[in-house]
Amino acid sequence: MEGGCRAILGDDPAGVRCSMTIASLNIGRPQIVFSGGRQYSTSINRRPFEGRVALSVEGLADDRVSDRNVHGGPDKAICCYSREHYPYFAAKLGHALSAPSFGENFTTEGMLESSVCLGDIYRVGTAMLQVTQPRQPCSKLAGKHIEPRMIEWVNERAFCGFYFRVLQAGDVGRGDSFELVERPHGDMTVERMMRIRLGAEIRPGEIERLAGAEELSASWRRHFERRINGEDDDD
Repeated sequence: MEGGCRAILGDDPAGVRCSMTIASLNIGRPQIVFSGGRQYSTSINRRPFEGRVALSVEGLADDRVSDRNVHGGPDKAICCYSREHYPYFAAKLGHALSAPSFGENFTTEGMLESSVCLGDIYRVGTAMLQVTQPRQPCSKLAGKHIEPRMIEWVNERAFCGFYFRVLQAGDVGRGDSFELVERPHGDMTVERMMRIRLGAEIRPGEIERLAGAEELSASWRRHFERRINGEDDDD
């Protein structure tokens, strides 16, 4: 199983041991910041938290987003980003990065966009989570790093991260391991979804497949439905 993940699939009770973990659990609340000559509210400056945290369908207890039109909610309850990408961006920026430099709730190890798939269901701590969509970089990420090319850099490598919805509430903490419970779309990785969203190398039937995938977030399904219908997109 890709990603070194312990599977609880089929009739194999032994499974495969998991090397995927929460390297840093991060919580934040909206703050007013000044960047690029403008003032705005953002929760991107999250901080690591030690200890166990309750997790519900709305996300981590005591964590808040600044704009629920684009962040948070049941389809985007938890934002994940891979620690493996930090050296790449540190080299680009010319300085070291510490978690959570991308505003993520979970800084992960072993969960790359090339191996995590749409609809994957994972058990972590006492909670059960499902992958819903890639995370799209926004201007606030560029503002955080005072680097307008951040969005371009993220998109060109599809080092985007992804979101979870919460299927079963529970508690989580730094160091918890992920166990893969179910994989309904083993060929539709987070990386592939991001490439399709960006319009590169789209294969026949992929947009229609995503538009009809119940595991995909509602906003991304609407996006692909509009593309099928030739309509303007506002998500």
